[in-house]
Amino acid sequence: MRFWILFIIFLALLAFLAQILSKFHLITRKMRIYIGIFFLLIATSIGIFTFFQDQKEDKINELAQLFLQGKNLVCQIGAQNIETNRTTFNFISGTLTLMGKENSDYHRKTIPLKSCKLNNAESH
Repeated sequence: MRFWILFIIFLALLAFLAQILSKFHLITRKMRIYIGIFFLLIATSIGIFTFFQDQKEDKINELAQLFLQGKNLVCQIGAQNIETNRTTFNFISGTLTLMGKENSDYHRKTIPLKSCKLNNAESH
């Protein structure tokens, strides 16, 4: 939603700028159309990028919530799958990582949350 509001404001400002430049004969009508298409492509690209970034952020937030609720996550580090839970790992919110607790086999092991997913056995 916030993207669309910014997108509309951005397009309105560009249209206003193009009208002013056209009124003072600094650009031709054809040039104004090319500039409009160029900025429209840039705005669309930014929108697509933002959409995918928001999806990744939502996924990581969901994983963090599941972990904090006590669910088991399976994280893939290289070829190794590690089952994580609150008894063996701490959640570090600043870096969105899981760090092994002192009393576990994974002491000081750091796992990025983005490499994890909900354990299939718990998702049903």
